[in-house]
Amino acid sequence: MTPKQRVTALIQAINASENPLKKDDLQAVEDFIDDCGKYIDSVMAMEAALAVARYRMEPEDYRAHIIELDRRRKMNHDALIVSVRVMNRLARLYECEPIYTGPDERIAIADFAMEVTQEFYAERKL
Repeated sequence: MTPKQRVTALIQAINASENPLKKDDLQAVEDFIDDCGKYIDSVMAMEAALAVARYRMEPEDYRAHIIELDRRRKMNHDALIVSVRVMNRLARLYECEPIYTGPDERIAIADFAMEVTQEFYAERKL
């Protein structure tokens, strides 16, 4: 199963359950998908600034800008890691396949966020 298929299966299992907290669980799934996109967005903002901002900003402003972008990227990465762990706990609770099956490593989870984002983008409803 692809990540999107696993997420969809989890959504269906949550929705079919009698769990009184299912709305919260569904919100956690939505937040996970959003966290993947936020992390990728923060990486892109950082890369764009590294490529271009040094030519349009004063050195001190550039340093402050890069520090802020890096701080935001790290916060989004940390939130993504927590979100991935929550998804796998929910998958166990609802007896679904784990959403993330890779190693518990920052870079691997970051790559997974890109995979999820690309899959949702590729299959978007226009």
